[in-house]
Amino acid sequence: MLLFINKKRFISIGILLTLIILMIIIYIDTPTTIYSIDIQNIQLNNVENHTKQLLPRVLCLILTTPKNFLSRVIAVNETWGPRCDRYFFVTESPTQTMTPEQINFTQQIPIAPIQNITSGYGHLTQKSTLAFLFAYEKYFNDFDWVVKADDDTYLIVENLKAFLSQQNTSEPVTFGYNFKIIVSKGYHSGGASYVLSRESLRRFYEAHNDLNSTCRKDGGAEDVEIAKCLRSKGVYPGKSLDKQNRELFHPLPYISHFRGNIPNWLKQYAENPLQTVS
Repeated sequence: MLLFINKKRFISIGILLTLIILMIIIYIDTPTTIYSIDIQNIQLNNVENHTKQLLPRVLCLILTTPKNFLSRVIAVNETWGPRCDRYFFVTESPTQTMTPEQINFTQQIPIAPIQNITSGYGHLTQKSTLAFLFAYEKYFNDFDWVVKADDDTYLIVENLKAFLSQQNTSEPVTFGYNFKIIVSKGYHSGGASYVLSRESLRRFYEAHNDLNSTCRKDGGAEDVEIAKCLRSKGVYPGKSLDKQNRELFHPLPYISHFRGNIPNWLKQYAENPLQTVS
């Protein structure tokens, strides 16, 4: 009889302890889960609001091609692209050579409605020129700065805006990684992306509507030709450095900058002395 009572008590105590433990777990776990979700929502909302509130207003033009839709373009579209105030992919659209998957993807991304873009690396001058003219004609009064980037570029948009907020968009100035050769006052590396002020965009449009303009519509090296055209209207390259004189735009792949694998041509082309950390 005693054995039965002890066993019963043991079972009762076990059940009681189990209920207490479950109550504790429920009490602790429920608020934690809600709290975790709230924090995530707060963080996401703060990021979105912070991005929207950050001035100046930036329009991003991202040059690409259909073969990169399902790789590079997806990456840009899911990361930094939407952090611009508005962004467009600039691409030729030869649907006759695109797969059904690529065609379907074009419905999911913002593609600039620009006609007659010629395919091929040798036509980047045309692609960039048409992109800038499109930006002027459709959005000149809507944005303070226009960014030209490639589909293998990664922009930290908040940092870019913080830098541009200290600049004057009414000045005929551009920003990017500065090369000191070929063009008067130098030019920006196309691979590092570069930025035109509103006034620079206006002068670029003016240059391409000037009957005496020497601006190329196509051919040549894109970054060089765009710079030549801008120089013809008095647009100059600004200093794209932070307060510690560190470059804000980078022309090489990330791993090269990280490891310090700097090619000799960059040492010769770079306007600012290269800095390395030993």
